[in-house]
Amino acid sequence: MNRLHRPIRGSRHTLIACALAGGLSAAHAQTPPDAGALQREAERSLAPRPVAPAVAAPLVRPMAEDAKGVRVAVTRISVEGASLIPAAELEALVADRVGQSLTLAELEHAAQRIAEHYRQRGWFVRVYLPEQDVTGGHVRIQVLEGRYGGSRAEPKGSRVNGEWVRRVVTHRLQPGEPLPAADVERGLLLANSLPGIYAAGLLEAGESQSTSRLVIYSDDKPFVTGDAALNNYGVKATGRAQAVGGVALNNLSGIGDQLALRGLAAEGLNNVQIRYVLPIHPDGWRLGAHFSALDYELGDRYRALDAEGKAKTGGLDLTYALVRQRDRNLNLGAGYEHRRYEDDALDAALRRHRIGAFTLSLSGDMRDSLHGGGISWGSVQLIRGQLDIRDVAADKAADRAGPRAEGGYAKLAFSLNRLQALGDSGWQIQAGLSGQWADGNLASSEQFGLGGPYRVRAFPVNEASGDEGVLFKLELQKHLGGGWQAVAFYDAGRIRQYKDTWAGWDGGSGQPNGYSLAGAGLGLNWNRDGWQLAASAAVPVGGNPGKGSDGRNNDGSKPSSARFWLTLGREF
Repeated sequence: MNRLHRPIRGSRHTLIACALAGGLSAAHAQTPPDAGALQREAERSLAPRPVAPAVAAPLVRPMAEDAKGVRVAVTRISVEGASLIPAAELEALVADRVGQSLTLAELEHAAQRIAEHYRQRGWFVRVYLPEQDVTGGHVRIQVLEGRYGGSRAEPKGSRVNGEWVRRVVTHRLQPGEPLPAADVERGLLLANSLPGIYAAGLLEAGESQSTSRLVIYSDDKPFVTGDAALNNYGVKATGRAQAVGGVALNNLSGIGDQLALRGLAAEGLNNVQIRYVLPIHPDGWRLGAHFSALDYELGDRYRALDAEGKAKTGGLDLTYALVRQRDRNLNLGAGYEHRRYEDDALDAALRRHRIGAFTLSLSGDMRDSLHGGGISWGSVQLIRGQLDIRDVAADKAADRAGPRAEGGYAKLAFSLNRLQALGDSGWQIQAGLSGQWADGNLASSEQFGLGGPYRVRAFPVNEASGDEGVLFKLELQKHLGGGWQAVAFYDAGRIRQYKDTWAGWDGGSGQPNGYSLAGAGLGLNWNRDGWQLAASAAVPVGGNPGKGSDGRNNDGSKPSSARFWLTLGREF
């Protein structure tokens, strides 16, 4: 709108602009959302749905069942070629199959018990049924142990670089040594986690005696993937209804890189993100670069302010897979991000903020069979940044007289989650704990918020933000069949608005610096054939100690009002 350098006319405009630059206390009047707060919430909506860790591709492909359904009356099973594990121990694993009439596929399944036993003991081997005469019921299972005698690539797809995939899978293998299960499994999982690439391995006899060669098969997965959704997850001042989506181009170079574009559009807000990720080392190192741009105009109860702004963010990040297994993963990350925020109202510049932040992160997940099975996942982030307040004298003066957020800051954020099956009845329970700690007062983009569909669902988006906070979420889930799932939930959180308060910070209202929000509700989810539907209704448990002087939430709703959330999307 080209309004940055136009003069402000009228003392009333000047007074309001200065007050907004200083940040009105939520107790005195609801503070309009700024570019930092809006970007923080938009990033949650733009985040792609989490993907479960891939399962390792099998080293030995299972034998297809005989078309005529031929069966073998098994009288004896013997294991040949075993030296790392006694043959008698292996034969005991399949002893229950003796005396049964089995198909070839069932015999192959029995052989894979032995392969899995080797894996659990730390070795990858090939276990198969050699050509044999089973007329008398004696079945021989052959074990190909051997030592690692090299590898070869067998690419099938037109885009995949088979040699790169081979290097990823075999990076930790040492020639002449037995094949360690953990290293082969790691390599296969790393290869299969590369966008647009499928990988599998097969052992064959090596060129020299007592060696095995690992054949790496690779193929293309879809070049273009994406998703699109409609929801009501937006901030009311910029439009609750949102269209969210993204498209990714996978494996452009043949080694598993990805170019992804995501966007969000609402009545008064647009946000675009672009990201490129490139594998830079076969042992699980990836380099990423990203850029995002957001612009907004406030409406609803803030329309008279003629408020608008924008945010731009760019950064680099480096990740490394410390642990990669089918049942557990641990990833290390480091990055730097530069952010620019601009806010204007009534033809006046309110804020010109610059933030540079370094991040060190650790994230992981673990699957187990405890009480029916479950998965735990979590992350921790250490962020060290610098806030620079520029150009707007009123904003800088207000900060010096109050929060003193300008300068260096540090914060520690964490998230811990558990999804636990309750037997095999289709019931499961999910619990999550997240929060952040700060060493001082923060800019709005760095704060912790409680309200919205991803947090305390009984309160609006951007309700209750503070420098420090903690959130607890509990869900009881029931699978209903046909892709449907019913949910009952409880959310509770607490924030500390300012790490350090100052004289008159609350405008004389007596509002507590720290307060809690809680809510409970019911939800219904549907996931089938790439479609996802999620609907929920929540009611507050207790009031809202952070309500404005008008007794309402930041979107103008009553603190006792029920809230409804809805999203419908599709992956392609």
